[in-house]
Amino acid sequence: MAEKPHTLDSVVSRDRLVAALRRNLALGAGSEWRSYDPWDLLLSPSAHRLPQLSPLAARVVIQLGRRSGLGLRRLLRVSPHEEPKALADFLQAAVILGSAGESWPDEYISALSARLRHRAVVTPLGKAWGNSFPYASRFIAVPANEPNIYTTTAACQALLDDYEYAGPEESLAAAALGTRYILRELGSFRFGENSWLRYFAGTDAPIVNVQASTSSLFARIGGIQSDDELLEAADRAAQTVITSQHDDGSWTYSVDGRGDFIDGFHTGFTLQGLVEYAALRARGDSVAVETSVAAGYAYFKEHLLTEEGHPRGFADGAESRDGQTLAQAIQTLVVCSDGADTTPAERIWRLADDELRRARFVSLRWSVAPFALATALLARTLPDS
Repeated sequence: MAEKPHTLDSVVSRDRLVAALRRNLALGAGSEWRSYDPWDLLLSPSAHRLPQLSPLAARVVIQLGRRSGLGLRRLLRVSPHEEPKALADFLQAAVILGSAGESWPDEYISALSARLRHRAVVTPLGKAWGNSFPYASRFIAVPANEPNIYTTTAACQALLDDYEYAGPEESLAAAALGTRYILRELGSFRFGENSWLRYFAGTDAPIVNVQASTSSLFARIGGIQSDDELLEAADRAAQTVITSQHDDGSWTYSVDGRGDFIDGFHTGFTLQGLVEYAALRARGDSVAVETSVAAGYAYFKEHLLTEEGHPRGFADGAESRDGQTLAQAIQTLVVCSDGADTTPAERIWRLADDELRRARFVSLRWSVAPFALATALLARTLPDS
């Protein structure tokens, strides 16, 4: 990875980033890795069965929850909960800093890895992870802990990080079982001219960003295990992403007309997944991947960042201070620039840090853990102060 010199234009120091990550991990540990979530109102005893009874009513309640705070959750008896995606992000952040020479994150790694493995749902052929709350959208209505490709992919990547850093075979085994679940149990379907990996079991929604993220996972574990089937599946998923890209470099959330929006953090997921895939899987069509990433990154910078360099929620829309959007913008800028120019990411990082310090509603899954991972990725590119 290219190393960026610490210039006068730099906005934050590596020491400040490391100190923030210490706070983030201490916050997670101090709350026993539990918090509320913007999407968790269906955990209320009076609402948890709504996804099965009335998906539309469930969606209304979820939107209400996104716009409300602690008071309503306490009134409706929603309890803080531990989320696998938060554990995965925290684990990856700790490993990244440990790999960069910091020793203090080691105290968190073993415990986070064990917690993440414990949160797995055992399936007929493997293991998988989902959200700890019921959920409903235009695509699906599911109960709590229903496995999905997005959370399972994140968990597997974090466990592979743990395995490669600390060596526990149980983390590699769990990641292999998670990958088997995605490939064998979620499976794939045809839409248009492409093969698509399923987001949830039994659903055929052609959602773009998870194809990219999973192409990275398949390429990574396929390389570790010398598994040609996984490597071929990685290639198919990446090809689906490339051929689903619009001429202007953008990707919509899905390609079936139900998710025609273009937003910042899902575009970031897509770009990051392709970049990681390309780094792991050098093939004859690597030029196509590089061209796709270049076009997507150009679109991201032009349409999903403001003139001041702040992230937008949606293409050409208003600036967003949403925790997930801020964190993924940092990750996207760092990963797509290969660390060559981190100043734009540093500026967003300072904005995100200020927002998190002022926040009255703190969600580990949605804000703190993604910010911790973004902080670790950014810190890795900066020299010691």
